[in-house]
Amino acid sequence: GGIDMVVFMAGTYFPLRAWELTSGRAHEVVATNLLGVLDGLAVVLPEMLTRGSGQVVIVSSVAGYRGLPRSLLYGPTKAALINLAEVLYLDCAPKGVGVHLVNPGFVRTPLTAQNDFDMPHLIEPDEAAAQIVAGLECGEFESHFPKAFTRRMKFLRWWPDRWYFAAIRRATKL
Repeated sequence: GGIDMVVFMAGTYFPLRAWELTSGRAHEVVATNLLGVLDGLAVVLPEMLTRGSGQVVIVSSVAGYRGLPRSLLYGPTKAALINLAEVLYLDCAPKGVGVHLVNPGFVRTPLTAQNDFDMPHLIEPDEAAAQIVAGLECGEFESHFPKAFTRRMKFLRWWPDRWYFAAIRRATKL
């Protein structure tokens, strides 16, 4: 009877600073992290909307909440996914299609293995998978984990820019 649920968990990451930006890297990250999700949505969403049922799950990252050092391309693409999920929810929920946003913190993967900095509350992939399932079961629009880290990141969204920038520079020693 059609697709019941689709999970978009596309992601690539290169730790980059502003002076390391190249057009090729930018296109690669945007193509994977953002356009991959949009391309997938273009395939599955029309049928879900016509049927009036189904669920779209978009896995973004807390790196999309605010700008972070070394996430020159990753952070903006994840911020775009957060915005995309919000727009989809507004459009699709009234038509019977559920939208769920997942914002994990640091998960031990080949991507995070590239980081040369302390990753607070780093979790294993099986724990992340369990948290995603739990978030889907609770039925809320957004799930984020691990809470000890992600709640702090959400709180930082409310800080004035000068406080935020000073705190991040201090915390990262950059």
